[in-house]
Amino acid sequence: MENPCSRGRRSFVLSTAAALASVLPHGLSFASEAAYPSRPVTIVVPFAPGGGTDIVARMLAVELSKRWGSPVVVENKAGAGGQIGNAFAARAAPDGHTLLLGITTLIQAPGLYKNLPYEPFRDFTPLAQLATSVSFLALPASSPINTVKDFVASVRARPGKVSYGSNGNAGTAHLHGALFNASQKLDMVHVPYSGSAPLLTALIGQQVECAFVDIASLRPHVLSGKLKVIAVTGPKRSPSFPQVPTLEELGVPGFEPVGWFSLFGPAHLPEAVFQKVSTTALQAMRTPEAEKRLEELGLTPSQLSTQAFADSMKTDFPKWQKMIREGNVNVE
Repeated sequence: MENPCSRGRRSFVLSTAAALASVLPHGLSFASEAAYPSRPVTIVVPFAPGGGTDIVARMLAVELSKRWGSPVVVENKAGAGGQIGNAFAARAAPDGHTLLLGITTLIQAPGLYKNLPYEPFRDFTPLAQLATSVSFLALPASSPINTVKDFVASVRARPGKVSYGSNGNAGTAHLHGALFNASQKLDMVHVPYSGSAPLLTALIGQQVECAFVDIASLRPHVLSGKLKVIAVTGPKRSPSFPQVPTLEELGVPGFEPVGWFSLFGPAHLPEAVFQKVSTTALQAMRTPEAEKRLEELGLTPSQLSTQAFADSMKTDFPKWQKMIREGNVNVE
């Protein structure tokens, strides 16, 4: 017969274990929490190297690696307007060792694709908004056009003969170009590229006549005199080029939402991993040095909490869907 004292000890152990399990999400143990990261962490960038997303991801990877004393590497998985990389990150094991540097296309895609391989509000865990970005309507520096009014007149005089580039089908650059095309009753042809770097090469080489380009990718080429900008998206002028008017100022509405660069994990991340990654990422990108670097890129360092960012995604979602409808963007 079992000793009553033994039964009591076993009952205590079992009840204690149950209590611990109830407060540790998904059964995460103290040991596994302390061990994270237990191997190299990969930050997936769903676009080609060299663009703004890639730059921000590599900044973050360096800072996280310093703080964790463990390798953090960036892996570019470009294609399908970001779908390939986004889907890869969504399917990753929810242990925090595969993360995603996502941009605004994540919440634009549901209005563009019927068979999207992920659902942004179900399959990802928002971890940290790192920076926000506006886009500029850019032209080759050699172009004789210097205003939106003159640009519109020039395009209208050449229906079907002017092309606008983008960094991929269904990305923000495509949406902005399509909305501008539709709202100004133009007939420009869309030419997608596999990322911001090849887009900029084409724009500088005058293979396309214009493009909406994020400031992080565009800024060095404007400063070097290879490109010029004639208008900016967003609700106010950019500190990077304060002389450039917003499209809203110029009587072209619908371009007010800003883009963002944010860190995500797969759904169902353990709470302890969620807290560690979110806290470390925000701390890393809110140092004076990191904020200065972001500002040099033309980005605005984000001050949103993780919860506030998650809420803003839901607020911005219908705004981007409206832009898709009004721009008549159809990629399937």
